Amino acid sequence: MRWIFSIWHSTMRVTLPESHRGVLAWLALTILACYCNALSGEFQFDDYKVIVDNPSVHSWEAWLANLGHGIRPLLKFSYTLNWISGLGVAGFHLTNLLIHLCNAYLVYRLAGEFVQQQPLRDRLRNVPLFTALLFAAHPIHTEAVAYICGRSISLMMLFYLAGLLAYVTGRTQHNKISLYLITPLLFVTALSIKETAVTFPLALLAWELGCGGTWKTSLKRQWPSWAVLLLGVIFFLFNDNYLAQMERSVKLNSLQGNIATQLFAFSYLMRQWALPLWLNIDPDLPLLHDATGIMLPLIFFIATFALMLACWRRRPWISFALAWAMIQLIPLYLFLPRVDIANDRQMVLADWPLFLALAAESALRMRIQTLRAAATVLLLILACLTVLRNRVYANEIALWEDTVKQSPHKARVHNNLGYAYMLAHRNEDARREFTAALQLDPHHTKAHNNLDRLNDQ
Repeated sequence: MRWIFSIWHSTMRVTLPESHRGVLAWLALTILACYCNALSGEFQFDDYKVIVDNPSVHSWEAWLANLGHGIRPLLKFSYTLNWISGLGVAGFHLTNLLIHLCNAYLVYRLAGEFVQQQPLRDRLRNVPLFTALLFAAHPIHTEAVAYICGRSISLMMLFYLAGLLAYVTGRTQHNKISLYLITPLLFVTALSIKETAVTFPLALLAWELGCGGTWKTSLKRQWPSWAVLLLGVIFFLFNDNYLAQMERSVKLNSLQGNIATQLFAFSYLMRQWALPLWLNIDPDLPLLHDATGIMLPLIFFIATFALMLACWRRRPWISFALAWAMIQLIPLYLFLPRVDIANDRQMVLADWPLFLALAAESALRMRIQTLRAAATVLLLILACLTVLRNRVYANEIALWEDTVKQSPHKARVHNNLGYAYMLAHRNEDARREFTAALQLDPHHTKAHNNLDRLNDQ
């Protein structure tokens, strides 16, 4: 790992390279160092349902025939492109890495644009590259990069951030085409990949306010994106596939329960970002139905909100980061709760301004030599954690054995591990896990069926 340390130390001596190709090269090298061991990972879990056993993504004819009958057409387009490439599972992983590289570059561009709007921009000149490197290396992103189906959020993020960059450049260059045509078109593209892109107009508003704009000027520039949001909501409400999913979500909990649950999930995900030592693809988080037991998450949220308001004028990068995280992690799920209360991959879109805030505060509080040394050490630690986390995604058994350690009291996790064992013909191990799942949840249908299937062999 000494060569990685040397490269990153040299990288931090670069302020803003004149050539964007140079930045892409550093980011590509960082991502390759962090994710090289992810390229050998196998298909697993939802990959089979969504890709391997899904004929609608196995040819262009099938993809076209499925248009109008399913959801997320452009996400399926990417799966079809990989499937017919002939590169096998490695092709899917390479595409995920390429998407992550593009997102890291967009983070660099957006961080640079944000810094240019700040009075202290001369002291923040190292921030964009540091921000992008942190984003590229952080292990919380492994679920979106190493796990093939995690692509849904990272690919959506690609067009989401591209839309934001189009808006920012249109705003600063007074380019109406970027503001009123390219930005909403990219928003539509993001929506066709993953519906959680509906937060895009709120993200534009947060950017505007973080860069000294006003509500009035914001809405004047952003009305096409708000119009797309309105049309998108109408489309979702009248599309049978989306409507069925929304109806299932609404039945999961009450609004009061959703608020309590999402405050708990918000504090959990922020902890995962700050201290990524217990990453978990299927965390055992409670579905809350009232405010009982959320005192600490509530205090954390109130403190976060208060800090956001307090920093808006003097430390706008902190306020912008916290506002962005809240927008991505809370509002949508209050009305359309998830079956899975929280996943690490949710932080992929939510956390890049947090890296911006961290980099900005470090640049203002440290001498340049200290900053370079601290950044190099931090990036090396994050890279090592990412490499270790990628090993979990090598195969289904490794993934669910790790998850059982993190969520030992969750029946679904034991069932999934048992199923992985059964596929590997480790029948006694499979029986043990199915039994454990049924002890935790006697009504777990899949565990019952899997155990019956195992006993019939």
